[in-house]
Amino acid sequence: MWKDPIVERIHRYREAYAKKFNYDVWAIYEDLKVKEQLYAQQGWRMVSRCAKEKEEKEEKEEKSTTE
Repeated sequence: MWKDPIVERIHRYREAYAKKFNYDVWAIYEDLKVKEQLYAQQGWRMVSRCAKEKEEKEEKEEKSTTE
């Protein structure tokens, strides 16, 4: 079976990341929350899927009203 090298690389990274936290989901969650805060301090904008869907819906409504 053919293996995608990119997918394999992602699997290796994910395994190493989980192992770093002894496969503790809560520890991984806490690490991700810390990274999220650091990125926000650096000016990165975090967008949730719900927010993106709402934004797309509003854009679609605006286009339909201007036509």
